[in-house]
Parts: sequence; structure tokens; C-alpha cells
Amino acid sequence: MPRKNSKGRGWNNHQPQQRRDNSERRQYYGHDDRTLYSDRDSAPRVSFKTSRIGKGGRGERHNRDRQRDLEAGLRRHLDDDAEMSNEVRQNRGRSGVAWRGNARGMGRPRTRRNSPVPPRGVDDHRYRNLQAAPANCYKVHISNTSTFNKEYLLDVLTSYLTPDTFIPIMYKFEGNDVTFYVDEFTIANKLLKADRQILANNGSKLTIKVRPYFPPAKVDQQFKDRIKIAVVKRYVAASALDLSQFHRDKDLYQDMFCALFQPKILMAVIDVISEHTPNLEALNLDGNKLQNIDRLGTQLHTKLPNLSILHLSNNRIRDLKAIDGLKQLKLKELRLLGNPLCDKYKQWPEEFISDIRKRFPKLLKLDDMNLPPPIGFEIAADEDASKLPVSQRVFSITNETRQVADAFLHQYFLIFDSNNRQPLLNAYDEQASFSLTIACKHDNLNRFKEYLPHNRNLFRVNDQERRLKLLKQGRLTIVSFLSEIPKTKHCFNSFSMDISLCSEVAMIVMITGVFQEVETDKKPLRYFSRSLLIVPQGSGFCIRNEQLHINEPTDEQKKQALTEISADNSNARVTESSEPVVAQQDLHLQMAMALSQQSGMNLEWSRECLTKVQWNFDMALAAFKKFHELGQVPPQAFQK
Repeated sequence: MPRKNSKGRGWNNHQPQQRRDNSERRQYYGHDDRTLYSDRDSAPRVSFKTSRIGKGGRGERHNRDRQRDLEAGLRRHLDDDAEMSNEVRQNRGRSGVAWRGNARGMGRPRTRRNSPVPPRGVDDHRYRNLQAAPANCYKVHISNTSTFNKEYLLDVLTSYLTPDTFIPIMYKFEGNDVTFYVDEFTIANKLLKADRQILANNGSKLTIKVRPYFPPAKVDQQFKDRIKIAVVKRYVAASALDLSQFHRDKDLYQDMFCALFQPKILMAVIDVISEHTPNLEALNLDGNKLQNIDRLGTQLHTKLPNLSILHLSNNRIRDLKAIDGLKQLKLKELRLLGNPLCDKYKQWPEEFISDIRKRFPKLLKLDDMNLPPPIGFEIAADEDASKLPVSQRVFSITNETRQVADAFLHQYFLIFDSNNRQPLLNAYDEQASFSLTIACKHDNLNRFKEYLPHNRNLFRVNDQERRLKLLKQGRLTIVSFLSEIPKTKHCFNSFSMDISLCSEVAMIVMITGVFQEVETDKKPLRYFSRSLLIVPQGSGFCIRNEQLHINEPTDEQKKQALTEISADNSNARVTESSEPVVAQQDLHLQMAMALSQQSGMNLEWSRECLTKVQWNFDMALAAFKKFHELGQVPPQAFQK
């Protein structure tokens, strides 16, 4: 294709044209008196001339402001270079590939003479940091150290790390290099920044590499044998063991990393302890970096049942939930100082003590501070059961008080079980009070229909007027009510009596037992509980306040009551007395109670003794004295 003429308009019209005369150009720039570039003999000059305005004028201030802006811009520019250098270094570290490009503008950015960015190939240790490892264990690798002995190399590192100290765990040579482990993040980070910063005696700089790494441990018999040797030297007493900072034990760290925060190592150590000292009482686990101790509590409770003192200071326990696994231990002393969970309670020490006491009720010492003795009602059956008094069916402070209560209640229940309850008027004070309560399931309410209209259960009766109406006041009202409820027959062998208070002006008696309703077809059995306030009156006593509670008896109570009822019915059938059956039973009861009072036997054995001698009281008393002197009366005959 023929080329287009350069004078025309086209893409190739880029060739320089002949400069026109300067005079011709001036006519377009007549307003500008500056010298054109073509008229100058040399390149244009740049100068900063001061203004003609006098000193201190606007021109001088303008120059100062401009100079300050230039300096600020230069500093920002240098800071941008430093930030860009950091980004480039971080990108290199993440990708592992150097940033190099052949295309124009894709290579490493050039650095200015005064830029803080280090030159190519120079690693700035100020920007290097180590990431904290969860296991808090780091492997240190020092290259080309075959010409240095161990003592010299450790002295050089210790001098650099002063005032900090460290223990090289599992120090060993690997060809021309040296490796060991450290268990502190601060030490590991300082060693990382010491790379090519420490000058050795041969003029070379130590090349140090640090990375998070935990050496694997093989728990075999050889490993346990080494643990036994270290554990034996750490016994403080026959029943106290100190395992604080166990991984730094001088007999182990040379070639083993026995870290108790590793579960399998911790379980192996506890197995060794339980095998040789199963009765251990105190264990110190301070400074072992323990965090998850759920399995620890189970193992200690199972294999060290007598453990009562446990120290867990300077570990990594972050929450109280972590120590819930230790609740099975019967700890009396616990130490948790230096754990992150203690920092949460710095402003609330009382709450900290309360939360710990909820988990360990018998704790007497916490973080070297004595605690007040625990107050509670829980009694361990294996410890304090032998200290409890023997259960008795009748309890009284004095024998005289018991005789008064026995005589009064014996007369009361004889009248209560008779066909006429009117004589009970003499048993109540003129201003006496009486209330009745019932406890039964909803589907059994029909069984207590005779008592339901008079039920004064304060949990169910909320009306204040109805509460007052259901309270029987005055002996006439009380005896009238007692005459309306079903006729009964009390099983005296089921009675238990407790005289909780006795003074010259009053006596409180609690009596429980089982009775049978005799006039109904089914003749059901009822459990009862009577709380009586008995006061002296004239030459005798009377009831000032009574609370009667009726409930369903248990299967055992029913069985015992039916046995007594069957025995009474058999005795009533074989008797040849002309007295009525009820009077005969009352006479037998009086004789049994009299024999029980004189001999100390309970009603059941007194009744059996009278039955064998055909209810001859003198013969029964003589037989008891004879067998008692021979030691042939069993102990259960005196249990009441």
C-alpha cells in the first residue's frame, strides 16, 4: 500500500517538522516575556531565589512553609518505602518464592540511599517474630557448630540471653549441627532473633533456626524405668511427692522430654506412683503446663484414693470447669496460684473461695490460706456412721419423764380406741388447739373422704378465714370432732416416741405409729403422727396443743401391724374370760406396758414373755429376772 503523504493527516504523521522562525512563534506568545528554550545556550536552570520583599515578609514565610512541606513529604516517602519493604518480606515468607520479574516494572523496587528498607539479601531481625505454639515447646537448630564444644556454645547463648536463663532439653549433635528444645516462648523468640547476631570465637556468626515442635515420646518399659528413678528422688516424705517442673528434672532432660501436660506421659507417671505408693496423701504438680485435667481427676481418685493435698500452681488452667474432674477427690488442701483462672477473681476473692468450696466442701486450705471449718449436714457413711447414736424407738432425757409420758399416752389411747371418746375431755386444756392434716396422692383422695373436710394443709388452704375455721379450739370442740371420725384400733407395737423437750412447765412429745379403722368394711390401715404439747394441770397433765397428721403406711409398716392384729385376735379367741374382748385386750396391753417399764424390754418382747406364761404378770417378771441374770435375754429385746 502506498504511504500516505506526511503532510496529510494520518497515523504516520509523526516526523518532526522544520522549526519555524522564533519571530513567528513570538507572535503567538507576545504576552510572555520569558526566554524560549531554543534561545538558551544551555539546559534550563532551576533555582530557589528569595523574594524581594524585606526580611520577615510574606516571601520569607512562604519559603519556610514550603521547606517544611518538603521535609514532611520526604519523611512520608521514606515511611512508605519501609512499609512496602515489610509487605514484600511478608509475601516472600508466605509464598516461599522470591519476588523477581523480567518485565519492566516487575522487579524488586529500588531503594533510596537513605531508605530504611534493608538492601537485597539482608535479613532484618527486628521484623522477625515467632508464633506461640500450643504445646509451648520449640526446637532450636544451630548450624556448623562441629568446632564448638557444648560448654562453650551454651555459655555464648547464656551470655546473649542474660538475664534470662534456659535449660537445653535433649541437647544432641546432628552431623555438623546442634539441636535442642526449650519450653519457654520468650526464650525461643530471643534465640530466633539471635540468628547471625552472635559472633563466635572463630569469627563466624551463629546461624540459629527455631520452630514449634514437640518431640514424640515412646512410653515403654524403658521409659517407665527412667521415670521410677526420677520419682524416687522426689519424695518429700513417705506420703508426699514433689513433681513440680518434672520435665526439667536433671535425670531426664538430657535425653528425654517428660512433659506431664501430655496425657499419655501423665498417665504413665501416675501408674508408677500408684504401683509403689498407693497410699499417697500429698502431690505437687506445680509448673507442668497442665491445662486439660479431666482425666487426671479420674485417675487420682481411682489409683490414689487417700490423696488430700494437691498443688497445681503455675499451670495453664483457664476455667473452673477444668477442675470439675477433681471433685471426686476428698481434698483438704488445694493450691491454684499462677493459673489464668485466678486472674478472673482478683477483685472477687470471696466468690473464688465460695466457688472452690462448692466443689470441695471439706477444703481447709486454699492457696496457702487457712479456711474456716466447713458447715454442712452431709455425713459420709464410711467415716462418721460409727459415731451416730443407736436408733431407739423411745427417746427421753430422763426415765421419770418417760414414765409420765407412757402413763399419759397409755390412758389416752385406751379411751381413744374405745366406743366412747367423751372421757377425753379431761385430757385437753380448756383453751387447747387442734389441727388435722392429710398427705396422699390425688388418686387416693377418696380413701380419706372422712378426713378431707377437716384437712388444714396450709399449702392448699390459702383462705385466711377457712384456715381459722379449720383450727379446732377449746376442748369441747376438739372432743366433739374426735368423736365424729372413724373408730380405731392402734397397733402399739408400731409406736415410736420422742420427748424432745421437757421442763417444769411443758413437755413436747412426738409419737408415730399405725392404726386400723374398725367400723368400715375394708378396715384400712393408717399411718399417723401426733405432736403434743403437754402441760401440768392440778395433780395431773393435759394437752395444750395437738397436731395430727394422717398418711398411707409403708408396706413394712402394714406387715408389722397386721402381725400384731392377728396375734391379738388369736389371744382374744382362746381366752376364757367373761370380760368383753376389748377389755381383755386393754388388760393385756396394760400388763405388757407395765412389764416393759419394769424390765426395760420393748412391748413386743414383753408381750411375748406374758404370752408364754398365760398372761401371769408375776411369773413373767420372775422369768425375765432369771434369764437376765443368766445372760440369756438377747440384745434386741431391749431395742425400742
